[in-house]
Amino acid sequence: MKFQNAAVAVGLLATGAVALAHEQTKLVTDTATAAEPVPMFNEQTMPAVSTTLLCILNLSTQYFVVFTALAVVRTLNQLYGGYSNAESLCATACQTVVYCPVLAVLFLGCRMRAIQLTQGETEKYGLPQPWAQEAMQVASWSVLAQVALVLLIPAVTGNWSVPVDQDGNVDLEKMKGMNQTTLKVLTILKYLTMASLYGGVGTVIYGVFAMEAPASIWGEGGTPPVSPAVSATINLSCQFMVVYLLAAMVRSIIDFGYRSQTWFTLESSLRLAQFTVNFAPMLCILFIGARMRALQMDPKNGAPQPWAQNCFYLCAYSIMFQTGMVLLLPFIFPSVKALKGAFEGDIVFEGLTGIGGQILAGLRWAAVLATYGGFTAIMYSVFVITAKEGPTPPLSPAMSCVMNLAAQYFTIYLVLFLALTSKQFFGVGGQVAAVAEQARGTVMYAPMLSMLFIGCRMRALQLTKAADGSIPMGAGPQSWAQDCMFLATWAVLIQVLLVIVLSMLYPIEMDKDGNVMPPKKASPWVGYTLNFLRYFCMVSMYGGACVIVYAVSVMTPETLPPYAAKTPLVPGVDLPVPQPPNPPTAAFF
Repeated sequence: MKFQNAAVAVGLLATGAVALAHEQTKLVTDTATAAEPVPMFNEQTMPAVSTTLLCILNLSTQYFVVFTALAVVRTLNQLYGGYSNAESLCATACQTVVYCPVLAVLFLGCRMRAIQLTQGETEKYGLPQPWAQEAMQVASWSVLAQVALVLLIPAVTGNWSVPVDQDGNVDLEKMKGMNQTTLKVLTILKYLTMASLYGGVGTVIYGVFAMEAPASIWGEGGTPPVSPAVSATINLSCQFMVVYLLAAMVRSIIDFGYRSQTWFTLESSLRLAQFTVNFAPMLCILFIGARMRALQMDPKNGAPQPWAQNCFYLCAYSIMFQTGMVLLLPFIFPSVKALKGAFEGDIVFEGLTGIGGQILAGLRWAAVLATYGGFTAIMYSVFVITAKEGPTPPLSPAMSCVMNLAAQYFTIYLVLFLALTSKQFFGVGGQVAAVAEQARGTVMYAPMLSMLFIGCRMRALQLTKAADGSIPMGAGPQSWAQDCMFLATWAVLIQVLLVIVLSMLYPIEMDKDGNVMPPKKASPWVGYTLNFLRYFCMVSMYGGACVIVYAVSVMTPETLPPYAAKTPLVPGVDLPVPQPPNPPTAAFF
């Protein structure tokens, strides 16, 4: 019966996806009756790739190269053995790229502010400011410097085990037996990279609020306020970076010999606070996605629904509230102990009883409900927003994939939250919570994939601008690049579905990369099928990300739709890549 229910669910999902793809294809065909647009640029006159996008590509490349290397080495180690040292080194390097998603979304928010003020003429008016663009470069290369430092230490010391702290910084205090001169040099390099990273981030944030609107567009003193989406993005980015910066600073103070109980308590609180801000990158992507959808309909004044914008702030300040509770309560009430909760973004407080404990529990649940309710409402807003004038344009393939990844990411966390809440109060939902916990590992790549898709689409829209300044219908990246977006999104979705379906049949396990392992009690054919899907998903996701980076580097107006004919991903083979399923209302977009 469980198998039949699972089969019916997957069948309905596939049917819905096919119907959705048919509706979207029909809508695009019906609206393609207007005269063909004339491009504003050609290969010789097109603008250079923006600094923002270069930095996003830099961060994306670092992120996926490091994780791809880990996946390859881990696979070789499983098949042949003898690669344990390389696997350990790659795993350590993965911890140093923890900043990539939040840096990418911060840079994107900065560029969106510049696009808003210049109405797309960012090069003409020099926005973002040159010094802000240089700060983006400094921060991006600082992350790479941390990766290089991890790879350099084994070459210098001969020790393949490179310890890092929870912030992704190399923990030199744990490197035993190192030459003192070498240790001093590496310590200087470590703190230089940290200073350049956080200094660059602070400069970019200042640049967003210091941007001046061109008087020729907005008039004297007519600078519009920072949009709620960008403002909330800056808010969450600041929370993320400040918490990680303070944790690194306190850790350094302790390493230098200041080992009082106050510093240890603060370090413990900051470590827990990191759990509350780990939602920040994907929340920011959701905010930016909602804003881009609104600007697609009204490039100058487009904005999400007022209630959706209120939800931006609701999510941002609920995260801030939880972070503040984690940091302050252990000092206000020494008997209170903060512990990591059962789901992401949740902290449990112990040691405060009576009315105080009840109030604290109520505030905690209010903050958690605000976060989860807020992002659910924002996702809904993207699919129900309509143009005030004229027809509502279809949801672009890139944004369709981004919203699908966001839906997967937040739906899993929402189900986990509801299941654990039900288990806590009613004693039911434990099995659902276990499945959601396993599925959580499959969506860990969603934030960086989403940033890559958004960056690729922004570059394509910049190059496909028509001579009259408008963005033609159907504009976007190369068709084969869009196919890769679908493949990468489907790869993540397939893993989620495998977790859900297999959990109804067998006890399931996940490997360290978030892939479903063949059940031990299943037939060999189940194992063969799962191994095939596992490696297919890995190739689709990692390979798709690499192809999209390449697509940005070779884009020219002549190679992009609607000015170029569709080019299949595999030459001579028209792959029927289905679009990821969206809520039913998305069929009208």
